Amino acid sequence: MQVVELRLADASPRPRGRAYGAAVVAEIRDAVERYRRAYADLGVPAGFAERIAAGSIDVTRAWAPEQAAELEGIAEGAGVPLAELMLLNARTEILAHAPARPTECSTVVALHDDRRPQTLQTWDWNGDLVPTAVLLEAQLGDRVVRTFTETGMLGKIGVAQLPDGRGLGAHFNILHHRSDRSAIGVPVHVVLRRILDEATGLDDAIAIAGSAPLGASTVLTVVEGAARAAAGGRERQQPERERREGTHATAGAASLELSPAGVAAVAPTAGFLAHTNHYLDPALAEGEAARPSSTTWRRLEHALAQREQIMVATDAVAMAGAMCGAAGAHAPVCVVAAPGAAFADRWSTLLTASLDVEAAAIDWFAGPPSGLTAATVRRFG
Repeated sequence: MQVVELRLADASPRPRGRAYGAAVVAEIRDAVERYRRAYADLGVPAGFAERIAAGSIDVTRAWAPEQAAELEGIAEGAGVPLAELMLLNARTEILAHAPARPTECSTVVALHDDRRPQTLQTWDWNGDLVPTAVLLEAQLGDRVVRTFTETGMLGKIGVAQLPDGRGLGAHFNILHHRSDRSAIGVPVHVVLRRILDEATGLDDAIAIAGSAPLGASTVLTVVEGAARAAAGGRERQQPERERREGTHATAGAASLELSPAGVAAVAPTAGFLAHTNHYLDPALAEGEAARPSSTTWRRLEHALAQREQIMVATDAVAMAGAMCGAAGAHAPVCVVAAPGAAFADRWSTLLTASLDVEAAAIDWFAGPPSGLTAATVRRFG
């Protein structure tokens, strides 16, 4: 996977999007065609992808007008219809209709009283779909947003420098719930980008996520910078979840589990958060739709077992080593597709990313955490 860095200077969303689209025209068009073929190969019923992509436009414009304007600009810059660009940005919603459900991502967060939070995520996806990805930097007036994402999409793993100097980061893991497919909603990738663009802190991120009309599920692990998290991590102890109709809690970090059935915020335990691809909130877990054969439970068990090493890690390199543990490259969080695997089974760890929320920077390596070393790690900041 090749990763292109794009620094977008225009503060207006449509011109900013136009610059993005114009910079990677061929790559966006290629991604649209790759996903169009993938939807058929993965069993999405004929016509569903186009219907969901087109239907997501109006709901996105209504709920996230600034992000919708940037999407319109990307489409204009790349010279593709907006409905085709939404085949990328609504890919989670479209894939919710596929019988062969993908699995992706393991995330850990360590909160500390005396230093910045440490985070790490593996991004597991099908390499055939992402020959090129992008690192975007967007100047939004007095806020800077940096995010890694698939080419043509608004955002995925990212961090924002807030106007008051604090940082806010977000990791992204796919989830599956029985309420998925119940409506055409705002793409979850748009929800993440709106949080990076607009949230003033963790409470605000919870409120934004809870206000989104959704058609598919995901978990956004949101992390505040040390300025907010310094006082004991400011963890929520109880309740373990916050409903759309409930109150919002303050914390240094929380995993926001999104589904059309509701949104829950899972708090850290003794400064530690780990999440993979199944629900941890007890109420939402009743609608769990991950395949029984998924590795999500095994990966979470592994991440939890690495807690002690992760909590003492002080940078991305140490976090990567701690995430792998004694198993190294054979750890379950280092996903490698089997040679000759069918397209539907060709999932691999394409990226390892760590967020420095104080510096609003992303430390990354295009591969599994076993390959992220002092020699290979790169910083986007």
